[in-house]
Amino acid sequence: MMNLFLTLLDSEEEKSKFEKVYEKYRKLMHYVAKGILTDDQLAEDAVQEAFFRIAKNFYKVGEIDCPQTKNFVVIIVRNAALTIAKKEETASSIEDIDSLSDGEVRQDDSTFEKVEISELIGEILNLPETYRYPLYLYGVYDYKMAEIANLLGITTETAKKRVQRGRQILRNNLEKGV
Repeated sequence: MMNLFLTLLDSEEEKSKFEKVYEKYRKLMHYVAKGILTDDQLAEDAVQEAFFRIAKNFYKVGEIDCPQTKNFVVIIVRNAALTIAKKEETASSIEDIDSLSDGEVRQDDSTFEKVEISELIGEILNLPETYRYPLYLYGVYDYKMAEIANLLGITTETAKKRVQRGRQILRNNLEKGV
């Protein structure tokens, strides 16, 4: 299976780096997936799907031994596991989506300008999981909605709505604390 992932990468340097990421995080990813799916085979399927998504977006991976990379792989495997769980009818269905353009999500907001970056990231990490991961990928990693949707295994419209709702919850939380 590793050879399939490596074919998605261009240079030998990327392939070597991917192998290191694979070795470092595969057990953690399996643990996260197993916590959601409870079945070893399904958890392994989630890990493989997550590595496929990571390989397709590998240019976004920075250092191997950093919290951002660890968070990134955990987010990806968690959402791959939830997608499998949903297919296995063990998770709830996706909510209805209102349309929202990419431009509407990145609006200027003075509430966010008054807050330190570390405080903002801390508040994002305190959001409910449904909104935390899309907003984290969007705000911290600067992913586009289509990339977030692809990584999390959701539709682009779902990603847009989750970012929009997450921003609103974040804004309300920050205004209470400001």
